[in-house]
Order: sequence, then C-alpha cells, then structure tokens
Amino acid sequence: MRTPRADGEAISNAARIRKAALLSADMLAAARWDGIAPLLADGSTLSPRLHWRLFTEIAEAHGDPATFADGARRLTSMATDGRATAALRAGLAYHLAAFCPAVDRPTLMRLRAAYGDEAVAFALGHINLSAATPPLDLLSEQARQVIEADGWSMLALLADEYRISAAWRAAGWRDMAENGSASLLKGPALALAAAAVDEVAALKERAGR
Repeated sequence: MRTPRADGEAISNAARIRKAALLSADMLAAARWDGIAPLLADGSTLSPRLHWRLFTEIAEAHGDPATFADGARRLTSMATDGRATAALRAGLAYHLAAFCPAVDRPTLMRLRAAYGDEAVAFALGHINLSAATPPLDLLSEQARQVIEADGWSMLALLADEYRISAAWRAAGWRDMAENGSASLLKGPALALAAAAVDEVAALKERAGR
C-alpha cells in the first residue's frame, strides 16, 4: 500500500531538518568523536550512515530538532547564511527607531546602500518593536559590526527562550555575538529575532518551491 503523500512530505521535512541541524551543531562540544567532528564542516565527506550516527548521539542527549516547536525548528535548521541574514535584520530593526524615528529619503537611500533593501524594509516594517536604546550612528563604519553582533545575541536569546541546547548551536554563534551592545532589552530583542527568523525561513521556503 502506497504511503500517503502527507506522510511522505512529513518524513522528508523531518530528514531535511535533522540534516540541517546536524550541519550547524557544535560538534566539538556535543559529540564524543572529536577527531571526526571537523570533517562535518564538509557535508559531502561523511557517509549517510555516519551522519545518522552522529545525529542520533546528539539527539539522544539534547533532543531531536524535527520534534521541536515551529519557531525552534526553524532556527535550528537554518543555514549559516540564513541566520546571518536574520541577525542583520533583527539588529538593524532593534536600533532603527533610536537612530531616526522618521526616515527622510536621503537617509533611507544611505541605509539601503549600507544594509540592503530587504534589511531596511524589515526594519521599517518592525520599527514599532524597536527598543529605546542609546542612539547608534547606523551610517558609521563601526555600526554594522555592532548591528550584526547584537543580531546574533538576539538569536542566542531566542534560542535560550526556545530552550535549544548549546549542542545544536555552532560555536560561531558565540563569536559573532562579540563586540555588541553591553545589554539588550529582552522583550524587543526576542520579538524582532523571532520575526526575522520567520521571514527569512519563509522566503527560503518560497524560493525552494
């Protein structure tokens, strides 16, 4: 008897989530196979069987990402470039209102040139969630580093909120969060991080159809 299409899609989606989560896991911290962990950076070097053994070892101790709630599943299975995009959007949105509550056309053009049309559009669309932070000159040379670091910190806060184990977070998350603001307001940070992750994940899903 043929497996119903819905079941087949669910199985395929779970496999995709598990593979993506494994490729972004902190292997050196999570797995006992330290000598093999660096090879995982190139997903083509390991056999499917070995991938599954690595995944099973981490999942037994830290949970199966395919069974996480929707938001946690999206964040865990997001590729590094997707998380970087979400971090930039969240960080920019967090600081935008303090920089300029009303954006004139010349400033808008400069922001677009610095951060890209989509990041600026996201920030403007979520400006009501921006925090009352000390103003940051978003057009300065140092601003992008702070924006990105704060965005990564916001993603880390979101992962904490979802109770995602550190084992499912690549060590690079911690590195990217350096040089950010001294503190972030949790409420706005979580709301913006979740919105950015949802938007980036939705765009990728539509592009893959």
